[in-house]
Amino acid sequence: MKILFAPNSFKGSISARDICARASFLSVAHDVKFMPFSDGGDGVLDVFSASFPSAKIYKVKAKDALGRTKDAPYLILPGGNTCVIESAKVCGLGELKKSELDIMHASSYGIGQVIKAAYKKGARTFYIGLGGVAFNDGGTGMAKALGYKFFDASGREIGTDIKTLRSLAGIKKGSFWGDIKVYGLSDVDNPLLGEKGSARIYGPQKGANAAQVAELEEAMAALCRAAKKGLGVNINTRHCGAAGALGAGLKGFLGAKLVSGAPFIAARLNLTSAVKQADLIITGEGKLDGQTFYGKGPFYICDTARRLGKPVIFICGLNEIKDKALLSKYSIVKVVETSRMAGSVDKSYKKAGFYIQAALKDLFG
Repeated sequence: MKILFAPNSFKGSISARDICARASFLSVAHDVKFMPFSDGGDGVLDVFSASFPSAKIYKVKAKDALGRTKDAPYLILPGGNTCVIESAKVCGLGELKKSELDIMHASSYGIGQVIKAAYKKGARTFYIGLGGVAFNDGGTGMAKALGYKFFDASGREIGTDIKTLRSLAGIKKGSFWGDIKVYGLSDVDNPLLGEKGSARIYGPQKGANAAQVAELEEAMAALCRAAKKGLGVNINTRHCGAAGALGAGLKGFLGAKLVSGAPFIAARLNLTSAVKQADLIITGEGKLDGQTFYGKGPFYICDTARRLGKPVIFICGLNEIKDKALLSKYSIVKVVETSRMAGSVDKSYKKAGFYIQAALKDLFG
């Protein structure tokens, strides 16, 4: 049997690449194509490095969200012109303890340092995965690392912490940029401002209280006005609220095209061709729920399978979808829930790789 094994990561538990490694035994009896997948959030580096084995991973000294120096990775695809950056690997939320969260001072500066290093290596096209970051500075830290300057109404240069950004009135372009193309890969479509904006939806997840959420919104509104006036760009559009409003910063400062990550990545991995050639598709993520069917990576895989008439086995830690008709609509013929095998969600989360492998052995022997 020809199998396409294309999982998303089980967020916070196991990467898509490690899931594929756990499933490698399937190749003994079947013709298996392993394709770790991502919708633009975590796992972007793994996805591209697995699909392009000759790609080169580099590391550069860069600042994390709290300004501490670390080794931050980036990937250069074959040909040397295209760089893949995973924001969470530079200024990630998952790298910080809950007690360390400081959204009022956390910065995207390190992402600018990584972009600059890749540019010096020859990269001119950038795929930047959005998601899982600890800041909400609208990409101003990133821009500062690339030479941009920010001013208040009196013309005084200011920093990029949230309290200071509330007084932002002017932006001076950096001189670093030339012939580049930037794509921001997002798994959400939130705008910069408002009820569904970055501050109100994602600020609390990064430790912001109600008063701080209001200050974040005020700072992002100031950034929006300054970008419109100084850069001639509207940064309150779809995807701009992604990754601590890094989406807005990429669009405003670097002229990025913000896209839904799943179809963008699928096109570059030739997903449709892989699905056509397979008899069976296996995909999954940590939780199968209503969010799965709103542009997440596994949904895109299932929808492609539906269009091509291929059956899907969906592996997850927890399944909250009880509507069998909905599952059937997207070609899902079986859901494997590892928490049932483990006896608890917590146990399946902590030993995700073990239970995923055990579930596959039950299915395929």
